[in-house]
Amino acid sequence: MSFFSYLRVETSRIFKSKTTWFFIMLIAATPLIGLTIFKPNNVDTAATQMILNPVVTGTVGGAIFFAVFTLFELNRVDKYKVSMLTYAVASPTILHIAKMGAIFITSIITILFIILIYLPYTFINMKSFFNGELYMWAYLIYMLPSMWIGSLFAAIFYQLSNRLDISFLLFTASVLFSFSDFLTEDFILRWINPNIPVFSDAFGNYRVLRTGLYNRRFWMIFLGGIWIISFLFTRRYEKGIWGSLQYNIRKLHLPVLGICLIILSINIYFKQPFYNSSPPEVDWDKVRNTGLQLLNFQSVTAEVRPDFRRNTIYGKIRYIVDNYISSAEKRMIINSGYELYSIRINGEDIEYTELPDEQFTLKNYQFNMPIGTDMVLEIEYGGYPKLWGAYRTSLGGNEISPKNVELRNHSLIPSLGIYGATVDVSIVLPDTFTLISLDDNIRDIIENNDGTKTWFLSDCYDSVDVYASDYACKSVVADEMTADFYFHENFTELLEEYDAEEVLIDVFNYCTEHYGPLNYLKDKKLILIQTSAFNFGGGATNGVSNMSETTFSIYSLTDPIKGAAGKEILAHEIIHQWWGLNRMIWEDPDVPEWTGEGLTVYSTYRLYKEKYGEEYGQKYYVDQWKAAVKEMKRNFYHRHPEYLDIMPESFAAHLRVRELEIKKYCLMPLKILKAEELIGGEEAMDEVLKKLSSSNQHKQLTFREFLDACGLTKEALEIEKDF
Repeated sequence: MSFFSYLRVETSRIFKSKTTWFFIMLIAATPLIGLTIFKPNNVDTAATQMILNPVVTGTVGGAIFFAVFTLFELNRVDKYKVSMLTYAVASPTILHIAKMGAIFITSIITILFIILIYLPYTFINMKSFFNGELYMWAYLIYMLPSMWIGSLFAAIFYQLSNRLDISFLLFTASVLFSFSDFLTEDFILRWINPNIPVFSDAFGNYRVLRTGLYNRRFWMIFLGGIWIISFLFTRRYEKGIWGSLQYNIRKLHLPVLGICLIILSINIYFKQPFYNSSPPEVDWDKVRNTGLQLLNFQSVTAEVRPDFRRNTIYGKIRYIVDNYISSAEKRMIINSGYELYSIRINGEDIEYTELPDEQFTLKNYQFNMPIGTDMVLEIEYGGYPKLWGAYRTSLGGNEISPKNVELRNHSLIPSLGIYGATVDVSIVLPDTFTLISLDDNIRDIIENNDGTKTWFLSDCYDSVDVYASDYACKSVVADEMTADFYFHENFTELLEEYDAEEVLIDVFNYCTEHYGPLNYLKDKKLILIQTSAFNFGGGATNGVSNMSETTFSIYSLTDPIKGAAGKEILAHEIIHQWWGLNRMIWEDPDVPEWTGEGLTVYSTYRLYKEKYGEEYGQKYYVDQWKAAVKEMKRNFYHRHPEYLDIMPESFAAHLRVRELEIKKYCLMPLKILKAEELIGGEEAMDEVLKKLSSSNQHKQLTFREFLDACGLTKEALEIEKDF
């Protein structure tokens, strides 16, 4: 019989077994856990809640159950002591491969079944944000290979030990080790708990899917190599492990092939293209330009063309430069993932050196600039933008993908430290994209009539930061300020449903009147930009403020802890422009509940109390806060926190996070309300907050500083005893 005949027989036998269908049903139930009783990720995007969470629990459950299923199948021959009969028919190696092939076929049938049964529920609950491509790839990249990896682990351990109990213990140890701190900090080494921080509803998930695929490729090749080597330990002629090894070692092609695969996997590990090798502490002196004050740049012209198929960039930049004083070494800053293809001066190639010390997402190239005038310096560069290697589980930052472009921190064009010269940059993007420059320097847009547009930017320095995606724009004019709100077109229907324009006007007018204008605007129009969910939180610079898409997700806009209705939750997120983000980071390590959320919730309450009346504010805000705090105080683990130390870490962490949310969103607003009462009412509190807002929008403010501004003590706000 041929190998395929054995494979057909094994596959037929497996699917006739009731045990097989029992395991398939068990595995099919594991994604349901992520939809109901245990949600590994609480980020408020539809894709995270409806795709990521079930995929993660399915990935863990699928790996474990398929490993047990594999051990059950491999032990069948030894359990019934028929190995001498089966090995007389065919080589044990061939039979083992046929069994593993049948198990892999079973996993494929299982994943297709899971994809089909969860599809209607996912489609209905994600509404307009359903992404069929992401849904399919998430299960195929994460859950399906986890079954294969679990099976390979089980097969390797069984080949080595030939014992069911020992194999199960070794596999259990491998699962626990994967959850250890040693492995969870590295996205490649996490085999059963893949690194998926979030799924985006609109801006694409190419990087997280690519890193997931890279992780799976590493583990399949690495375990494949060990699995092939484990064939050397297949028991032969009733010999023990060492006797069988001495017999099997004659097949030299097995260890050679296995070692080659292991070496290949090691190369894959060290050559990963996503993160650089920079340290967690940044030495900015190593990335600053030196000596460039001696150069006179007459003009700078750059042409940039992203490659959306490979998620890379190609750029060419041309300088007209004078160097009057000396021929000296010059430095150029560029993203760590980019390479220099050439540096030419007046058409002649010159030598350059990549400096070894990477910092943050940046690296330096060094070259010699000769003395001369009207010299033409040309630089060609390109590559895949890398992220900061100090955080190998973070996936937010510079990106080039068919759904989103984010290029910041010298990732659009390299920097020679130019300031004062005219820097012209052209960028070719799909004609559906809208480009937003954080420096408000867009000069022109040209249709190329080939499905692309060329955007022209002009500035006085060579550090240009841009976002680009399928943006829609809504211009908002309030009494005291105006804004352009850029949001992904996928959110158009949702934001119209919640009347985003009315909410923005209400917030701008109320907050400007009560807390003063946003000082960082400097009389400019506010530009609000919705960014990918991978950019958790937000930030603001020079009149441009960006907020993650989680701010406006269907889950965030139905979170009762932030407001009574969707409009009010949207208002809550906009009010963060006054209390939070990168201007006023209201955090205090000594008082963890003191963050921007407390004042933001309080301000939202004040806005809608003024709009709808005292009774409305009391019913939908103050009473809700008190009820949540009372529930927290009644919780057993709040009253006996020592028990959290003996609970499973994930369970304890979930309870701690939930309690901190109640303290930030409910307890702290009640304390601020108490402070308002103690200092003389709303007008007095407005004066305090207006003063704090105007003086602290660019620095951190502690809870102690807030109390001092109110003329109160911490004890005066200890309201927990009231509940």
